[in-house]
Amino acid sequence: MALIAPTYGLGVDLRQIEYFLAVAGGESLSTVAQSMSVTKPSLSQGIRSLERELGVDLFHRVGRGLVLTSAGRALIGPARAMLRSSAAASNAAIGVDAEPKGRLDICSAAPGLEGPVARIVADFRRRCPGITVRVSDLPRGATAEHALADGACELVFSYWPPELSSLSTQVIGVNEYWLAVPSQAASDLWPGGVKPASEQPVPLSALPNLPVVGVQKHSRARLVIESALHDAGARTRMSTELAQRETVGAFVLEGLGMALLERSLAERMAASGTDIFPVEPPISLTYGIEFDPQRLSPLGRLFVQGLPG
Repeated sequence: MALIAPTYGLGVDLRQIEYFLAVAGGESLSTVAQSMSVTKPSLSQGIRSLERELGVDLFHRVGRGLVLTSAGRALIGPARAMLRSSAAASNAAIGVDAEPKGRLDICSAAPGLEGPVARIVADFRRRCPGITVRVSDLPRGATAEHALADGACELVFSYWPPELSSLSTQVIGVNEYWLAVPSQAASDLWPGGVKPASEQPVPLSALPNLPVVGVQKHSRARLVIESALHDAGARTRMSTELAQRETVGAFVLEGLGMALLERSLAERMAASGTDIFPVEPPISLTYGIEFDPQRLSPLGRLFVQGLPG
């Protein structure tokens, strides 16, 4: 990023920064141009102008596509911070009584929090409808501290306890895990040959005789689930191990086995016909948010102030 530092912020048009971030998101030039209501040549020219202002190439031109250079990747965080600062200045100029506008960037370091995060963001948007919220995964290999320092986001959702850091933290809630069983599973697969009533708690020591569909090892959720099963004396076997937890539901629906899933995901599967049950003792993970008060924009502070807990 050293090549960018001497000229960053001098003569750079915010629209060019918006062009850069939109293309850096991985969409094609045609798609970005359409979404931003500009022509493709204007979009390309804007990015070229930004590169000239900064004195570096931000993209490799590969065929008809664009691939970020190391300088381009380094610019993403500062570029987002620049837009946030601009939005904050605009809101301040309009006045405290006006509806706040702008974009808030949030990262999640906790797979499985889609349901709780969606509810929190929905509540925030009801209070601040003029603010667009961008939610993304924590960059691969990055810690919450790095993501916040680089400007990739202002707040990070994570399971508790978070990694040791100097960040401010706030516990928000608990994510429960429920048992999801294929609806076509025969009753004789259950202990005693009796299928429990819908949403009746199932003891971990009395799971049906079905293999497990699960995510790959080393995820926080899998470690907690395996620990709970071990403590209950439950003996299970895997049928399928998946890299993407979002696909677990489809495999359960096809009858490949049972799964222990976040309650919000299990409830969505129930709408497709899967049988779901809470478990006893309950399995849960506490979650919360990490942030740096010194880097929070006014929009970020609004978000934190409205959090439950």
